[in-house]
Amino acid sequence: MRRLLPRLTALLLVAAGLISAQSDNATLAAEPIFELPKLTVNEPADLPELERWHYTRLDSFEILACGNERDIRKLLVDFQKFRQAVKLVWPVPIKPLAASTLLLCGEKGRYDAFLPADLRDSESPLPSLFLRNREQIAIVVDLQTTRVSILDPMATLNAASSAAEYEVDHYRQLYREYVHYLLSQSEARPPAWLKEGLAQIIMDVELTDRSLIYGKINTFKGDVSGVSPLEPGEDADAAAPTAVVGERPFNAVLQTRRLMPLGEFFAVDPDSEIARSPLGNNLWAKQAYAFVHYCMFGANLRHKEALITFVGRLAQEPLSEELFKECFKTGYKGMVDELNGYLRHTRHKYQQYNLQATDRLTPASIELTEASAGLVGLLKGDALQLAGHPEAAYTEYRNAYRRGARDAALLAGLSATVPNSEMAAKFTDEAVKAGANRPSAFVRQARNRLAVFKADPGPDGKLTQQQLAAVLSPLFKARSLPPPLPELYETIAETWALSSVSPKPEHLAVLDEGVRRFPRDSALLHQTSLLYQRIGNTDTAAAIARLGLRYAADEAAKAQFNSLLSLLPTTAGLK
Repeated sequence: MRRLLPRLTALLLVAAGLISAQSDNATLAAEPIFELPKLTVNEPADLPELERWHYTRLDSFEILACGNERDIRKLLVDFQKFRQAVKLVWPVPIKPLAASTLLLCGEKGRYDAFLPADLRDSESPLPSLFLRNREQIAIVVDLQTTRVSILDPMATLNAASSAAEYEVDHYRQLYREYVHYLLSQSEARPPAWLKEGLAQIIMDVELTDRSLIYGKINTFKGDVSGVSPLEPGEDADAAAPTAVVGERPFNAVLQTRRLMPLGEFFAVDPDSEIARSPLGNNLWAKQAYAFVHYCMFGANLRHKEALITFVGRLAQEPLSEELFKECFKTGYKGMVDELNGYLRHTRHKYQQYNLQATDRLTPASIELTEASAGLVGLLKGDALQLAGHPEAAYTEYRNAYRRGARDAALLAGLSATVPNSEMAAKFTDEAVKAGANRPSAFVRQARNRLAVFKADPGPDGKLTQQQLAAVLSPLFKARSLPPPLPELYETIAETWALSSVSPKPEHLAVLDEGVRRFPRDSALLHQTSLLYQRIGNTDTAAAIARLGLRYAADEAAKAQFNSLLSLLPTTAGLK
C-alpha cells in the first residue's frame, strides 16, 4: 500500500495548489469618538455582561468553547488525534497564518451570530462553518444542534421525499472544516467537486490508536434495481418524510439514483447553495465523493494519473468534454457508465498505515480555563469579521478594549473595523507599536502613510526619498511575518511607481517574489511590468506581461497586458 503514497502526494499537491479564499469588510456606521494615543474612551460606563467561555490552545489553534466540559474535552482529544493522523495522508506542509481560531458553541444562540448574512435564511442550515481571509481562519461548530431539517429534495437522502432530518455528527463536521482549512492553503481555488470529494474521503478515514485506514468503502450488497438507499429492501415511498438519516456511503446512496450529467456536475460553483450545503447525503456531494474515490482508489488505479492531469489543466483551461476525453480517454457518458458499475461493485485498493506509539492527549489533560474579556473580544471579533459582520466585530473589540484589553491583535482588529478613518489610523499605529504579528496591520500603516504623502508630495509631484522610505519600512516588516499578502506587494509596486527615485533591479527583486507567489494578481503583474519597462529591462517587462495575460481573469485585464506588450519589442522576453 505504501507504494501508492507518491501518486497520492502528487494529487494532494495539485489540490492544495489550487485553492484560495478572500474576505472583504463592509462600511460601518458612525460611532462614538476614541482619542488616541492616550487610549482613553469617552463613553458611558455600562457594559453588557461578559459571556462565559472556556479557553484552551492546541498547537496553533486558539479555542473558545461553551457547553458541557466533558463533551468539549472528548471532542478536542479526537480532533487532535485526527489532525496528527491526517499528516500521513496529507503530505503538503501547512503554511502558518497570523491567527487560527476554533469556536465550539454548545449553548443556545451562540452559534447563530457567526452565520454569514447569505446563510442565515438558508433552507439547508449548516451546523459548522469555515471562515477565512488570507491572514487568518476560524472554524465554528454548533454543538447545540443535533438534527437539521433539509428541505431541498435534491439534497435529501430519500429522493421521493420533500424533507428529511439529518443527524449531525459534530466530530465529522469538525473533520470537514479542518479539511477545508487544508484545502485553503494555496492561491487558486480547486473545482468544487474536487474539494468535496477529497473532504469526504478524508472525513471517512478509519482511525484507531494503532492504525489509519484511508479510502476504504464497504461494498453495498443487493439488487440495484430494487434496493432503497434508506435500508436494503425498504420501500422508499413508504418511508416517513421526516425520517432521521445520517451519513451513508456513496455506493449505498447513489445505487437507486440517477447521477447528475457530468457537464452539470463539474460546473457546480464553490459558492453555490448546493456546494455550500453538502449535508443530508446531497446527490451532488455524494457523486463528488464517488467520482474522486473511483479515480483515486478504483479501476486498478488507471484513472489516478488522468485525475491529476485533469485538475492541473482545469487551472488554466475552461472545462469541456473534449478536455475530459483527452485526460480520461472516455467521454461523459462512458464515465457515468463506469461509475454506475462502481456503485454496484466497489472494487478498490485502499491504504493502511500503522501509527507510531506516541503520548496522546486524554480528556483529563486538556485544561479549560475561563476566557478573559480580552480573549473573548479578540477571538469572537476575529470570527465575526471573517463572517462578514464588521459592525458586530467592532462591538466585540471595543467592549474588550473598554474592559482594559490592550493586546496588539485586538488593536489591529479595531484598526480594521473602527468606522472613523482618523481613529483607524491611530489604532493601526498603536497596534504596530505594541508588536502586532498581523502583516495586514503593517500594510494598513503603509497605506495610511502613502495616502498622506500623495496629498502632499515633493516639489515634482512625486514621493520624496524620505516619503518613499517611510512607506516601504512597514511593508518590509509585514514581509517578515506570515502569511504573505498580495496587497503588500501591490503597495510596494504602487509606491515605487509614485516615487521620484527610479528603482534599481535589486529593488524590484521583492516584486519578483510577489509575482511568483500571486501570478493571478493582474494589478500587481501589470504595475511590476511597467516598473521594469521604466528602468529599461524590456525582457523582464514582457515576460511578466505575458504571464499576466495567461492568468488574466477578465477582458479588461487582458486588454491592459496586450496594450503594454504592444509598446515593447516583439522579441522581448522570448529568449
